[in-house]
Amino acid sequence: MSSATTGIILISIFFVLLILRTPISFSLSLATIITLIVSGFAPEMFADIMESAVTSTMLLAIPFFIIAGNVMDKSGISKRIVHFAELLIGDIPGGLGIISVIITVFWGAISGSGPATVVALGPVLIPLMVNGGYDVAFAAAIVAAGSGIAIIIPPSITFIVFGVVVDGTSVGKLFASGILPGIIMGLCFCVYVFIYSLKHGYRGKKRGTPKEIWKAFLGCFWGILSPVIILGGIYGGIFTPTEAASVAAVYSLILGLFVYKELKIKDIPKIMADSGSNTAMILLITAGAGVMSWLITTRGVATIVTELLLGISSNPMVIVLMMFVVLLIAGFFLDGISIVYLFCPLLVPAIKALNYDLTWFGVIMIMAIAIGMITPPVACNLYPAAQIANVPLHRISKEIVGLVIAGIAATLFVIFIPQIALLIPNALGL
Repeated sequence: MSSATTGIILISIFFVLLILRTPISFSLSLATIITLIVSGFAPEMFADIMESAVTSTMLLAIPFFIIAGNVMDKSGISKRIVHFAELLIGDIPGGLGIISVIITVFWGAISGSGPATVVALGPVLIPLMVNGGYDVAFAAAIVAAGSGIAIIIPPSITFIVFGVVVDGTSVGKLFASGILPGIIMGLCFCVYVFIYSLKHGYRGKKRGTPKEIWKAFLGCFWGILSPVIILGGIYGGIFTPTEAASVAAVYSLILGLFVYKELKIKDIPKIMADSGSNTAMILLITAGAGVMSWLITTRGVATIVTELLLGISSNPMVIVLMMFVVLLIAGFFLDGISIVYLFCPLLVPAIKALNYDLTWFGVIMIMAIAIGMITPPVACNLYPAAQIANVPLHRISKEIVGLVIAGIAATLFVIFIPQIALLIPNALGL
């Protein structure tokens, strides 16, 4: 069987299963098993390759970052940080919306997960904006879009997966490369919220006095310190990203139990169960996607795609822009981890052939995935936001369009100015 035939069979079965509403993890596994058998491979290989896909020590960071985010959520830190930001921003147009974007970006530096950030902050931020006169659908859209930046700002679970899939990339360098692009996407969202709010008359609340701001800052100081400890430890060479995840989990438990004292011992079993469930879902997708990635590589499908891409244009930037469009379209149908496993083997060889930096491409891919988290029908950030706001998905989808455009604009900045992604890693000697 030719490489092209293998690729067509694999992708066709996969998307048919998705259309039939089969869960992504099962769609990946079933499509791969069927293609393995049709291609003449022994079906027992599936289990062996699946096991190897989830045995990377780097993946150990995922459950610990999830635990840290869940514990921080239960510790009342989000309310303290929101109160501090509200007093600091004041009554500028779109103030509450801008606060919401800033808080979701910051929270991403704790959780590393978009949906987890929506669930943690949505119940606090959406009512805050609604009480300030914002349309509930617009408020939910802001939280959903801002939470997508959680996978760009380090520590990012999706960056960890990219580092595992793509040989020659450092997770520490990927983390550093996501800082400025994440901030730029947040700024683009803030600009859109400001313009939208000017038109609709949305404003923040009265700015706090210096004494009130200082008191609020002290109230959330230890929570704000969390990402500083995590990232400072990684770039200071004190611990690896995997070790940083365990430090984050322990630090969050100490804050919740002994500093803020809002976390109770009886809450811990449920937090661990929820974290275990989320981790299992991610690793199940990782295992199935890992086998699909192996099949794409070994059957030469990636080579064919590389040749096609390089034959489209003599302008390398045109090829990169086409890749970005493909990733945006993939975001309509797939979750981030599946996109990384499915498209890295297809696109990375072309990036290498063009002599582009793999870290820079990783940032572009993750930014495209972040946009995909707010584009239906999959839109894994929109569903929890709609549920929290108690509004139909189609209402949020209308309000999200402007934020999607802002996210695309931010990504284009990074595509045309690679130094945005590479400045901090280069400054740190990574």
